[in-house]
Amino acid sequence: MNAFTRSNIPLVKAREIISRLEIEEPSEIDIELIAFNQGASVMERPLTGADGRMVRSGGAAMITVRESIRFPGQKRFVIAHELGHVLLHPYVRQIDEVKIAQASNWSRNQEPEEVEANLFAAEILMPRNLFMPRIEQKDPSFELLRNLAADFRTTLTATAIQFLRYTKEECVLVCSKNGRRKWFWPTERFSFRLRDEMEIHDYTCAAELAKFGGGQISGNDVPAGSWFRDFSVDGMECVTEDAIYSNDFNETLSLVWVHDAI
Repeated sequence: MNAFTRSNIPLVKAREIISRLEIEEPSEIDIELIAFNQGASVMERPLTGADGRMVRSGGAAMITVRESIRFPGQKRFVIAHELGHVLLHPYVRQIDEVKIAQASNWSRNQEPEEVEANLFAAEILMPRNLFMPRIEQKDPSFELLRNLAADFRTTLTATAIQFLRYTKEECVLVCSKNGRRKWFWPTERFSFRLRDEMEIHDYTCAAELAKFGGGQISGNDVPAGSWFRDFSVDGMECVTEDAIYSNDFNETLSLVWVHDAI
């Protein structure tokens, strides 16, 4: 099975569930009830060393989520991630543990099962039929993503990934930490290549936020060469970058948007 086919399976499974349950509004997406409907009970406990845990026995599964997780979006994503393992990996994962930082990692270099569980979680929490009408003709920005995250009660990172999967704009999300690129996720029609260097260039908003250890920069034009190959950092070509620093993970998310021909 090729990577494209594998990546579609979580999406199809999530859409089947949403359709069968006749969910028509974000407020109807009760992930704990959805899990129960799919044969997985959910409980909150004071977990140590993990934010979520899944244990499978026969045809039933138990999902435990750390009760002290502060943000509902993170808690919901952990539950949805573990439900993804329950439904997608019956012969691979009988026991699974996840941390929020792991569930927020969208690198394609990690185990395929983790990518699939994340894709399932994003789709079940932000179904395509409810998500796409809310982003039509909308420019990429963290302001838009914050509003979407509030509507769907999801994390900013997962919301950004779902936006990139369905927008018609040409943009890429880059996660960096300690001045180095950690992972990136482009839109399907993204036609540019990121710089070979893993170090984040000084001319980027990400580098500026990392220097000051916090904050957000919205809609700044930066040299295309500070992010992409085949462009000079001193050239006239520019791209737009929205960047936000996460104090929870000490990471910076950059939404880089090519809105003009370069």
